[in-house]
Amino acid sequence: MIRTIVIALIGIVCLGVSAGAQQSYGKAERRDPLFLRFPEMADRYWERSETSTASNKVVAIPMPKQCAFLYADSYTRGQMSPREVQDTALSNCNRRLADLGPLGENYMIDCRCQVVLSNENYLVPKNLLPDDAYGPVSIFYRDDRGNMARLNGVVRYGALIGRDRSVTFSVENPRGDRVCDGTMTNEGPASGQFSLSCFGGKFGGRGSYESKFGAPNDHIIARGQTGRGQPVVMVIGLPAQLAANTYGAI
Repeated sequence: MIRTIVIALIGIVCLGVSAGAQQSYGKAERRDPLFLRFPEMADRYWERSETSTASNKVVAIPMPKQCAFLYADSYTRGQMSPREVQDTALSNCNRRLADLGPLGENYMIDCRCQVVLSNENYLVPKNLLPDDAYGPVSIFYRDDRGNMARLNGVVRYGALIGRDRSVTFSVENPRGDRVCDGTMTNEGPASGQFSLSCFGGKFGGRGSYESKFGAPNDHIIARGQTGRGQPVVMVIGLPAQLAANTYGAI
């Protein structure tokens, strides 16, 4: 009887451990798209001795991948459990996302932070992670009559702006319709020229861009003119409301 009870207790404990374990979807590598997208995070995760050698290393990003325009990472040398470090990264990610304001003018999907990497193990399937760079985008311009117009949506670009000589990008409206295509040409560490064409060539513009780092979030501000000499401003990396409040007066 006692032997039966002991075996049953062992079974319950094993089930508890199994339920608490997190499934790994493969080991992370330095050149994975996630680290190419966020080079500062990659530097902390792999290079800096004070963080790369931490006993627990966690990264959280907004998901699904179209929402992954910011991140939060957390590191510890043993003072906290792996779960506590994950909770810290998740909380920081949610706070950063909330501080930027509503996303509804850019996304029709629900963007929510999720822990995607813990101790060099992916916690979500790799095919669900961002394979390109994504972010909210707002384009402010004046039409031929001088009336103010605005286009909000999501931008996608497949290379590193500032590190590659030329980067192509596309813009989708919140419904997922592709409405613009463009190119950014690097002329310095954080600046260059841009051109874009929208609505099948009915609207376009060109000018210069500059990358901004730090609060409220890393972003790109591009200013130029339409083909008819009207001003155009494009903001990548800030939700529509924040972009309008910061750069919308043209």
